[in-house]
Amino acid sequence: MEYWSIVENPTGEVYQQLIIVLCSYSDKFYFITRKELSYDMKIIKNFEPYIVETYKTKKWANTMTNGPSATVYVIDVNPETCLLLQQLANSLYDWVSPKLPEDLTFIKNNHPWFTSTAHEEFAIFSIRSDYYRNIMKKIDGLTIQMEE
Repeated sequence: MEYWSIVENPTGEVYQQLIIVLCSYSDKFYFITRKELSYDMKIIKNFEPYIVETYKTKKWANTMTNGPSATVYVIDVNPETCLLLQQLANSLYDWVSPKLPEDLTFIKNNHPWFTSTAHEEFAIFSIRSDYYRNIMKKIDGLTIQMEE
């Protein structure tokens, strides 16, 4: 497994391309909300028809909390949800309270191949094959580096 981190926040057109690629090569994605933070619940309502499951946990993607459990919203990837992700933010790290849910994570075949923690400005690809490495590297303007 290789790990490639995003060096600078993808914004504008780079963010749009990133979301298109993530949606094109994923089965589902999730984001989380935390009880101790506030969110614009109208945003979450936009995704409601596409929610596959919700559950509470203290551990997800790159995070483990000692505080209250977070709510994970697992969402089907389709043209509508991809468009919502593109329209609701202008950058990857816009996905943070109080406006948007947090920690976008994209999954293919039950493997979280892209995870982010927006409030820490951290995002990483977990790559298992040349196929996904090549896809990731084709996003114009995306600044990434391999983790050692």
